[in-house]
Amino acid sequence: MLATFMAILPLALSINPATWIGDNLNIIGDLTLKNITIPGTHDSGTYWLSTTPMPGDTSALWEDIYKLADMVDRDAGIIAQEWAQTQDQDFYQQMQGGIRYFDLRAGWQKNTKTWVTFHFVEGSPVQYLLGNISAYLRDYPKEIVIVEMSHFEGFPTSDDITILKTMVQNTLGPYLAPVDLTFSFTINQMISTGKRAMVTMEQAFDMVNIWPPSAIYNTYADTPDLKKMIQFNNQTVNTFMKGTWPETLFKISWTLTANSETVLESVLPWKSHTLLQLANHANKALPSFDTEMKNYGWKMGNILIIDHYENSVVLKTVCGFNNIPY
Repeated sequence: MLATFMAILPLALSINPATWIGDNLNIIGDLTLKNITIPGTHDSGTYWLSTTPMPGDTSALWEDIYKLADMVDRDAGIIAQEWAQTQDQDFYQQMQGGIRYFDLRAGWQKNTKTWVTFHFVEGSPVQYLLGNISAYLRDYPKEIVIVEMSHFEGFPTSDDITILKTMVQNTLGPYLAPVDLTFSFTINQMISTGKRAMVTMEQAFDMVNIWPPSAIYNTYADTPDLKKMIQFNNQTVNTFMKGTWPETLFKISWTLTANSETVLESVLPWKSHTLLQLANHANKALPSFDTEMKNYGWKMGNILIIDHYENSVVLKTVCGFNNIPY
């Protein structure tokens, strides 16, 4: 199994993933976020998950998780972990690996009065993940990041959401990029001013330094079927290339989504048993899709996200779209 995945790892990269933006400002520095492609992760904060269900998460898969738990006599929380985890590194480590966009899903833990990341089950404190980003921007002064905060589950009040907004401002304040939906500022300007973190929130955005959710246009196939996902993204890239998409960054999701059949069939030894395994199935298909897009002269949006990014060529793919040698 290891040999299979080693074949798709970006071993041939001549760039440093930790500093790939700062090292290539001669190529992308005078471009805007609308003119480049940023690599990102999906459900970015799920590298660690508890077995505690996230209050308010009404995913239809919970019923199937409980069914599977009864079938195989296992804890439903552990099975939920297996079908929720999409990454295995924290944010600082992901940024060292080249990731510059985070899908940060924040849920309110009412008992502890803490914001945590989640996917079916609760994960790490959001404060810790924001601290990862702040530390990285401090340590690497020529790198940028985009953070999309969404899915505010756990029944938070407006006051609870204000706590989250204040947390963002206190942790990332010096780095927060002012809202400018024209996206006319360049990468060089973000770096020279130090305003290197673009943060959107689905609520409590202020149009000052917290961007509205509309600043990122989301697309995803919502299927466990690789062929359907590829077809969907082919059409989506076509749509992106034919439009201008004002006031928004266009996101492409190279991800497979588990459904009831996927979860229940995981009892079969030849089927995927975890979401990470399903992700690896998708990641092996990215190089050929990448080649096809480049043959057309197309690029995969302004943001390209993926699961289990280390077992993919996402950074190499993005470098190609940005005309960065690798």
